[in-house]
Amino acid sequence: MQSQQRQLWWSFNKLLGRGKTPLSSDIDVSALHQFFDDKVAGVRAATVRADEPRFTPAPVGCELCLFTPVTQTEIIEMVLALPDKQCLSDRLPTWLLNNSDNVLAPFLCWLFCRSLEHLVQRIMETIVHFIVKA
Repeated sequence: MQSQQRQLWWSFNKLLGRGKTPLSSDIDVSALHQFFDDKVAGVRAATVRADEPRFTPAPVGCELCLFTPVTQTEIIEMVLALPDKQCLSDRLPTWLLNNSDNVLAPFLCWLFCRSLEHLVQRIMETIVHFIVKA
């Protein structure tokens, strides 16, 4: 039993890529920071003449307090609709996900429903303060 648990955890760790060295150590923190600074500057330059955003307030009494739970059938349909391609950063190849949809669907269904349930709670508990950086 102990060796089966050890094998299971080893498989999970391998699937999730834990314990691997980063793909590249050529990029340091400063270069990564500069990349994102340049990216933000590019977006700001491209949108400098854009109209100001317009927001429409929600009607009085309108609330987001419940998500409709996703079903296992919907999960399987979504998985089967995925294109059969992947990249190196995908931890689970699409073909394997497609072949395992009936096994994974109950867990994915539970995971999505639970995540949405907690998301609604967090949204209702959270107050967001925006800070405009110059």
